[in-house]
Amino acid sequence: MQLLTKKKQQIDIKKIRSDPAYFVEKVIGHQLPPFVKDWYHLILKKKRVCLMAFRTSGKTSQLFENYFIWCAITKPGTKYAIVSKTLPQAREILKEIRTRILTTPELRSFVPSNRSQIWSASEIELTNHSRILAKAYNENVRGLHLDGIGCDEMGEYERYEVFDKAILPTIRAKRGFFIGVGTPKSELDLLHTIESDAGHASIFFDRYPAEGEKGKLFTQRYPDTYIVHGDAVEIRDKKTKKLLETYSNMTWSQEFLLRPVSLKDKVFPDHLVEACLAHDESYQEGPKVMKQYWMGCDFALSAQSGSDYTVITILEKSPGDHRLRIVDIHRWKGLDYSIQKQRIAELSRHWEVTKILGDEGSFGKTFIYDLKAEGLPIEGYKFTYQSGSKEELIKSLRDQLEKNGLIIPLSKEDHRTYMTSMTLIDELKKFGIVYDYRKGKVSFEGTGKHDDMVISLSLANYIARHVSTKLFAIRRGSSGRSNPFAISVR
Repeated sequence: MQLLTKKKQQIDIKKIRSDPAYFVEKVIGHQLPPFVKDWYHLILKKKRVCLMAFRTSGKTSQLFENYFIWCAITKPGTKYAIVSKTLPQAREILKEIRTRILTTPELRSFVPSNRSQIWSASEIELTNHSRILAKAYNENVRGLHLDGIGCDEMGEYERYEVFDKAILPTIRAKRGFFIGVGTPKSELDLLHTIESDAGHASIFFDRYPAEGEKGKLFTQRYPDTYIVHGDAVEIRDKKTKKLLETYSNMTWSQEFLLRPVSLKDKVFPDHLVEACLAHDESYQEGPKVMKQYWMGCDFALSAQSGSDYTVITILEKSPGDHRLRIVDIHRWKGLDYSIQKQRIAELSRHWEVTKILGDEGSFGKTFIYDLKAEGLPIEGYKFTYQSGSKEELIKSLRDQLEKNGLIIPLSKEDHRTYMTSMTLIDELKKFGIVYDYRKGKVSFEGTGKHDDMVISLSLANYIARHVSTKLFAIRRGSSGRSNPFAISVR
């Protein structure tokens, strides 16, 4: 390794090879707070490390830019990958690495003379034949054999199976290192999964909040500032006392103290869901006399959408009873559009549904248009972030659960009922509250693999609660389908 500058006499080459913190301070010129030095020592000692760290702590700059530069320079012929949620995000980190190497005099000897031909937005190679790649968080990392891989902002990752099946295997052959960092988005995100899942015991996990047991890390990172707590959290200049930044207490709690909105405040808490379970009931075969039936449809054009499901939920309503009973749920993917449409029509006619509410987003609009043309009593529901329509839908279902107004059959004697309802229960319990600090809003999102069943149930619940009947007629067998109910929408 060559460090050809006037400062060469002042640099301990042996220490550079063994201590990344020394390299960063002496060569790159960054003064490191103590907790960042702890990060470097942890990675060297533990090899597989996942850190939850406060926003603006320097986790990306120090752990992916500086640390990966140190690895590539001190270990010739090695290969590394930096992973972000999207490829542009990963490329931006690689761009910073490229700029740092080019603008640091001590590192210019590692820049190949033909860099304009061999360096790209997604890969750089140094004169010692070490390479650093930029990759998106998906299965495309399969097949790589790496000496180290880093995953940035893991709290934003959605498909958890990619981590175990694609990310970790890349370092298996070479016994490489893993670095994962991020700020939590919910208590059900990938960071929390790694922290609590025994299947990830090989990964050392630790938290670094801005304030707390580890000390005042924020002021270690920004020693020229101090923090004032009140109705909001203020960051002020230590000398002039000038206000620099302001954060709401909720933002500070989530982004800086690493405390996302508690699971106690999640949309469908365990105690509300469990109060609705009917362990001695199964789904029904068909409609009953003096009952109304409502259908919620969450559509997916499965042949093209991959992992999405189409889910049909049917609720039963009895006169004088505020409770809604789940009587049937159908869930499928990979079916041709025409077959899906046929199934929905058959279910509607079989249950003699009063009204159907379907998700009108994307391809749902096509379903609704075609089904309405076939004479089905279907209406569309548009999800828009601006109008808060999704929140309205979910809050309506939450309210129904709070009133103990939903019956979920869960008889172990009926395999289909039990397995389907258990899937629904899992989705309900993983439907979390997520705070988006960029937009300053709380949103309701499924934080598990799927939330199709929750959306379908919410649609059925919403239409059942918001459509009133002027006449509750007795059903007269299968022939009583000639408008048994007169309906008005409130």
